[in-house]
Amino acid sequence: MILLGLVAAFAIGLPKVVDDQGEVAQLVLPDTLPGGYAAADDPASFEGGDYADQADSIAEQERSNSAYGNRVLPDVLGHAAATRTYVLDGTKAVFVQVFAAAGGAFAPNSIPDPDSAGGAPATEMSNVGDGVCILSYGQGSTDTGPSDPVFSQCQVTRQGLTAQIGSSDVDAQHLVGTADDLLEELAQDQ
Repeated sequence: MILLGLVAAFAIGLPKVVDDQGEVAQLVLPDTLPGGYAAADDPASFEGGDYADQADSIAEQERSNSAYGNRVLPDVLGHAAATRTYVLDGTKAVFVQVFAAAGGAFAPNSIPDPDSAGGAPATEMSNVGDGVCILSYGQGSTDTGPSDPVFSQCQVTRQGLTAQIGSSDVDAQHLVGTADDLLEELAQDQ
């Protein structure tokens, strides 16, 4: 009886998507992403890495974060949504949210004029592949241009689903490619 209650609570709490026929389907992010990204809520994702000794506590916190986000996002946005954090090589964090809605409304808090900032942008928007990315820069820009972004966040939309993916450790081109592959995988599951 308790097991049945837990299964029901789990199924009710998952974000849902309504397909073209009006059928309800679940929007669930996979345990791994194309490119070798593993869910940070699984302690095994940190084996052999710098955070292996903290794997259990990190995974516990990430499970809590995902469960909370998966409850809040659909309620606030009015669309099915899911969130999960992944790691690459046990150390490089990648943050993912997927929404059952078309994207497009995606911009940083401000977009400073590079001419007013001495030619080096603090933040810029850029098209990367079929995604739109916010590239945030830190110190270290040179006369030849800005240093590598300190954080990249990208949005890709396909077939009624939108993925937002961000990282300080993975470049925008790889983020967009991963989002493309994830959306293709999720579209096949629907």
